[in-house]
Amino acid sequence: MRGTVRFIGEVSRETSVPADVTYLKHAATITDPAAIAARARAAVAGWLAEASIRPRAGFLERIERMAAMLAFWGAHTNLTAHPNDPEEIAFHVIDSLAPLAFAPAEERAALEGALAAQAAALDIGAGAGFPGLVLAAAFEARFTLVDSRRKRASYLEVAAREMNLSNVVVEQRRMSPRSVEPRFDLVTARAFGLLADVYAIAAAALGPRGIFLLYASSSQHLDVPAAQAVGLLAAATWSYRVAHGPHSATRTAALWRARGS
Repeated sequence: MRGTVRFIGEVSRETSVPADVTYLKHAATITDPAAIAARARAAVAGWLAEASIRPRAGFLERIERMAAMLAFWGAHTNLTAHPNDPEEIAFHVIDSLAPLAFAPAEERAALEGALAAQAAALDIGAGAGFPGLVLAAAFEARFTLVDSRRKRASYLEVAAREMNLSNVVVEQRRMSPRSVEPRFDLVTARAFGLLADVYAIAAAALGPRGIFLLYASSSQHLDVPAAQAVGLLAAATWSYRVAHGPHSATRTAALWRARGS
């Protein structure tokens, strides 16, 4: 479907963590990065046991290291709202993977192809590493993580080393459509900037058959005309729910294709 938007209905199954991970309700009292990391890992492992997604070997170990880095750096840098809360960290990790877990067959195949070995991916406004570091930990694509803030770029570089992610390059710079080359198979963005600006950067960065995955809230207006104005085509969207503490968050993924694909 070229030049149109295809809306896919909300997925009814809700992501969850095992019922026996009851210690997460006490997360606010945890201060030891190692303990925070171990508990975040357990929650992510519980979700993966029920999900249809299968990350590459060593994924949980990498996520545990990432969680420890978040807990340590979070005390000094505003990376995420609750860096000492393993439940909050697990939510962001799961939220980074959920679009693939719940994607319809055609969209999932496209995403998996764009995350395969030798593919090139770009995460715009990488921040705390959601989804960029998580996807790089789960898949073999070569990732470029870009953030304009020095402290966050420094965190991303250290975290990538601690996670043994040889497929990650971090760049500290402010992005614009003129500052990127059209060479990426996948571009991702989550909670970053004005949507029209994000569309323009993504369109400029995509290769001929590239795809752009936008992580959105259920209430976010996707501004389809702005995407089409810069040449992004044939978006498919799907909604799903991710457990977030005692509640759940409804999320929406939107997949855009580059002009000519």
